[in-house]
Amino acid sequence: MTSSQKPSKGFHRLRHRLFLVILAIVVALLAGEIFLQGASWVAQAWVAQRGGKIEVEGAIRILCVGDSHTFGLPLPVEESYPAQLSEALAARYPALDVEVVNLGVPSLNSAFVANRLEQQMHQMQPQLVIVWVGINNLWNVMEKGPYSKGEGSATWRRVFQSSRLVRLATLIWFTRSGHQYDPGQRGGWWDGESTPSGRLPKGAPRVDPAPGLLRDLTRMASIAYSLETPILFVAYPFSGQQGISRIIMEAGARAGVDVVETAPAMAQARLDGFGRSDLIDERSGPHPSGILYRYVVEAMLPQVEQILSIWHGLPEPSPLLNGPSEKLPSRKG
Repeated sequence: MTSSQKPSKGFHRLRHRLFLVILAIVVALLAGEIFLQGASWVAQAWVAQRGGKIEVEGAIRILCVGDSHTFGLPLPVEESYPAQLSEALAARYPALDVEVVNLGVPSLNSAFVANRLEQQMHQMQPQLVIVWVGINNLWNVMEKGPYSKGEGSATWRRVFQSSRLVRLATLIWFTRSGHQYDPGQRGGWWDGESTPSGRLPKGAPRVDPAPGLLRDLTRMASIAYSLETPILFVAYPFSGQQGISRIIMEAGARAGVDVVETAPAMAQARLDGFGRSDLIDERSGPHPSGILYRYVVEAMLPQVEQILSIWHGLPEPSPLLNGPSEKLPSRKG
């Protein structure tokens, strides 16, 4: 067909049909989005009318991410804080199916955790995210920044995350995809994911952790809130870690995120008669012992319950006789 020839009727019909197909797809997507948004609103209103309570057969999934303090190095898995938190919640709410997923990995810095949080949340669909990371920012320079830089990219991601259709599609994708984190495996790494390594050269000065840690924690809060999920930060318990803890507190204040302060838990354990060797495990550098993690969970539990009650509703808890510390070994006199 030359430039002087008019388009044929067949071409016009094809273009018209293509337009109708595209229009039908757009209308179907809009209708699906409106339906899912409406269904979400109705479900939230229905829960509110019932007093904001999770049903007896309901489930709670908490996603714990971070470094060796989340992993529980070098302790057995049952002494890690996620395992002890799961035990405490199960005792408090025996009618609920409580699952606390431990995706902590030793040596991680905050950028490494932040870069994987969105994907982990899409797969796990948690009711709460708990982040304990930051101390390794002093020496680990692996993935110092986000995968995709630029405000434009972040803005478009937030727009897409607000779409129920997009979130449904990502849930289906991460459920069927072979690249999944294993919630039953401590650390949860999938096949092919490499262990992080970004140690500074010997003799190199430590980096200033504040800018990166503030940025990454704020980014994690933004990811969680865009997916309509509450998030909780955890500070460090030891005196030599309080500089990092102050940065975590500042990040929480900036992002409107509650912070679990664990230094008071350490102080309470000392008041209860435990010594340094009872509370600090030195086998892989100073880390909390199982006893100290129990005190941390005792300090954390009220904040976890409050957040879950506000965001999701909780049934009345069974009485916790003397708190998690009831199961601690006998205190020293």
